[in-house]
Amino acid sequence: MVLLAVAGMGKCFAQVPDSVANDLQVPVFQQDTLPTDSLIVIADSTSSPSDSTAKKKQGFFYRTFKSDYPNPNKALYLSLAFPGGGQLYNRRWWKAPIVWGGYAALIYAAKYNTDLYRRLRDAYILERQGKEHEFSNTNLDAGDLKRLRDQYDKSKQLSYIGMFALHIVQSAEAFVDCHLKTFDVSDDLSFRIKPSLEPSLASNYPAMGIGVAFSFGK
Repeated sequence: MVLLAVAGMGKCFAQVPDSVANDLQVPVFQQDTLPTDSLIVIADSTSSPSDSTAKKKQGFFYRTFKSDYPNPNKALYLSLAFPGGGQLYNRRWWKAPIVWGGYAALIYAAKYNTDLYRRLRDAYILERQGKEHEFSNTNLDAGDLKRLRDQYDKSKQLSYIGMFALHIVQSAEAFVDCHLKTFDVSDDLSFRIKPSLEPSLASNYPAMGIGVAFSFGK
């Protein structure tokens, strides 16, 4: 009986250290619990907002001026939105100042004609009323003032029509010029004139002639 009691107590004391050790042991599943994809997302989220803004700006200019270049539609839209923008997109730097100069001349003409039209209009009204005006010291009567007023009014309208026409022309020029950038002018496309022999219905011998040959590719 004594031996059985001692053996039972030994088993009890022998299990205590094992249970304590199991409680203190760090579980294996706690290591590397985060998946690799989540780590990549966390690393990307640490980028600063300024970097993302710079990438967006760079992407806009890249899509506009570099992506699928040359694009005739982009040249047309840029010219319609901003005079000379299509020429800059086509990298025809010398054409843009010509477009801007044309607009500047037409704007100046419109302003000049508008100012004279208003002055002559007011002078004509005062002349009809028998009052003094800025052209009273000249030999211009009411008929002359009316004629000059109508002339400058017409010139003013032509100036605005010219600005509209210039806007359409410079847009069409940018569109066509961008199309010509993709036109094939290489040696693969050739035009040759050479002699040829054609069968003749009048005789058994072939007839001499001239043939035109187009070759595409090699």
